[in-house]
Amino acid sequence: MNPTMHMASTIARSMAAAVLALLLAAVTLGGALAEAAGEAKADMVSSVSGERMMATVDALAQFGTRVFYTSSSADSSAYVHDRLADLGLWVYYQDLNVSDFAVRNVVAVLNGTDRDAPQTLFGAHYDSSGGNLWNFSVGGTVLAPGADDDASGVAAVIELATVLSGVHPKGTVKFVAFTAEEAGLNGSRYFAERERAQGVAYSNTAILDMIGYRMESANEALIFQDYDANSLGDSMSKAVRDYSLDLSVTQVAGKEMTGSDHASFWAAGYPSLLVIEAFSSRLPENPYYHTSLDIPDYLSPDQMVEVTKMVLGGFLSLESAPSSSIPTTAVIIIGAAVIATVAAGAILIIRRHREWET
Repeated sequence: MNPTMHMASTIARSMAAAVLALLLAAVTLGGALAEAAGEAKADMVSSVSGERMMATVDALAQFGTRVFYTSSSADSSAYVHDRLADLGLWVYYQDLNVSDFAVRNVVAVLNGTDRDAPQTLFGAHYDSSGGNLWNFSVGGTVLAPGADDDASGVAAVIELATVLSGVHPKGTVKFVAFTAEEAGLNGSRYFAERERAQGVAYSNTAILDMIGYRMESANEALIFQDYDANSLGDSMSKAVRDYSLDLSVTQVAGKEMTGSDHASFWAAGYPSLLVIEAFSSRLPENPYYHTSLDIPDYLSPDQMVEVTKMVLGGFLSLESAPSSSIPTTAVIIIGAAVIATVAAGAILIIRRHREWET
């Protein structure tokens, strides 16, 4: 073998060893990144704050009533709008009319990295009812703090937006506070029909309605989902185990439960589910539901936190790792190292060949 060929063979072996080492480093780094991503998700789940959620419930209950045709309901929608806008999200009102009253949904958007990817929605209704809803001269004067129904759900949606606001998901995520649910799912029906007409695709939609009351000391939740297999519902149940949540959850498949905003999405042909506290005889266990005593004092911050963690953990398990510059940087570094190794070897062969010829 001539000296050049011998040198080339030696360099080739060295280059192969270097490339193999780089590939092994990439595999090791990939495992480390996956572990880091898992830890990041766990940190996000653990960051859910009962204190923040109860502050939201308290603020909404302070409006006295949020019956859809009252000025206090409009004021509460502005409160929700500003809370979401403070997170840096794009927030807008969606105007509609219900029984000749001008009302509005509040929509916040967390843009995804892939504009063509299906979206996810988390929603709750911000209106309340304390009786005499359709007596327009009286209904607005009845105290309807609606702490559980559904300030608790709105608090969860705002908390989800708070935790996720710094993440860049693949698909766009929307956080929506619906109006006039108590009057017949008006806000959600209007929203869902227009999303369908505009061709918006959803991988899933989740409604949180009454998540803060517990009868005993155990935290409980029900997931009413459209079919036996619902990716988000299944992922939520799994999150209870994965994150060791203090929560008992039951999934109920089928479309018999139609009393909340998830039914509007079913009607529009979207996958959807309802997350709600425990039921008894097909009614919420909360005895203060739709009364003037639906106040924050009767809610459990722990119940609200565990339910919200379940929803967040379920969503994160369906998402790729939270966006970070580390994976891209690692790929660039490894690729550059491989190219540099090959280039250095080639240059050395050329130099040795020229020296041998002279």
